[in-house]
Amino acid sequence: MSDDLSVAPERFREAMSRVGSAVHIVTTGGHAGSAGITANAVTSVTAEPPTMLFCLNKTSRAAPLLIQNGVFCINTLASAHQELSDIFAGRTEHALEERFAAASWGKLVTGAPVLTTALVAFDCRLIEAKEMSTHLILIGRVEAIDVAPKTEALLYMHRGYKQI
Repeated sequence: MSDDLSVAPERFREAMSRVGSAVHIVTTGGHAGSAGITANAVTSVTAEPPTMLFCLNKTSRAAPLLIQNGVFCINTLASAHQELSDIFAGRTEHALEERFAAASWGKLVTGAPVLTTALVAFDCRLIEAKEMSTHLILIGRVEAIDVAPKTEALLYMHRGYKQI
């Protein structure tokens, strides 16, 4: 462990496993190609203008596609989407381009794939990408929103899925 770390990464990961969060599939589509990843480090930034952010490992195969496309959609998952979450998390044998065959997708404004059964979809245009150690912090202005009828959400806590 490096001397400049006040908290060991393993301890931090264990602590963060106690923090429940919504599960999302973040997608991109455009001239660079389509990709999607499962994410739980997602939050709103401002309401005026509507802005969202998410964090992505720099080594993700989706990272360069997202940066080149300049668009992304944050698709918040319902409780029925656990298997889809695993597919986009890379826990199955599905290649990046094969992941989209497991669900129905549409588009709103930016062209990023929108999960038609998502609880809510935030269609965003990338306005900033900031490198922070092992990850990228990607900030986007919300161009469109699709809201589904209320249903149970898929959450991740204690290294497992929960439904509320």
